[in-house]
Formats: sequence, C-alpha cells, structure tokens
Amino acid sequence: MRFKSDRPANKRPQAPTRSEPLNDQRFNDLIGKASAFFATFERDLQGERAAAIEEINARMVEYGLTLEDLMDPAESASPRRDTPPH
Repeated sequence: MRFKSDRPANKRPQAPTRSEPLNDQRFNDLIGKASAFFATFERDLQGERAAAIEEINARMVEYGLTLEDLMDPAESASPRRDTPPH
C-alpha cells in the first residue's frame, strides 16, 4: 500500500531560505563561525592524539615494554636505509 503525499513525487522540498541578503557583514560572520567550528575540531584531534600517546606510554610502563619491543623483527634484521652502516 502506498501513501499519498501532497507534493509531487519528482519535486524535492526546498531548503528554507533566509530573507536576509548575503552582504559583507553576514558573509564575514558565517566565515567566522566556520573557522571557529574547524578550530574546535582541530583542538579535539590534538587532544585525542595526546590522550592516545599518554595511554600508550602508560601501557608500556604497565607491561615493561620498550621501543625495541614494539619494532617489527623483520625491520630490525635488515639495516635501516636512513642510517649509514657502522
């Protein structure tokens, strides 16, 4: 059973529009709000990264791990390209 709608099937509803024109002041306000939004997002990513590093360090201390423990054995068997041979 299909429901009938008051609007035609091929016409999407229009997004609400503002009656206020896009003048320089409104444009600058919108750019400011967008910048603040993205700055908040960046701060959150930096905070999450710092929290992840803190958690990793805590786990390393908890289990007595070193950086050598985290290295891939295949990588440590072959000489690194960025360091000259002894």
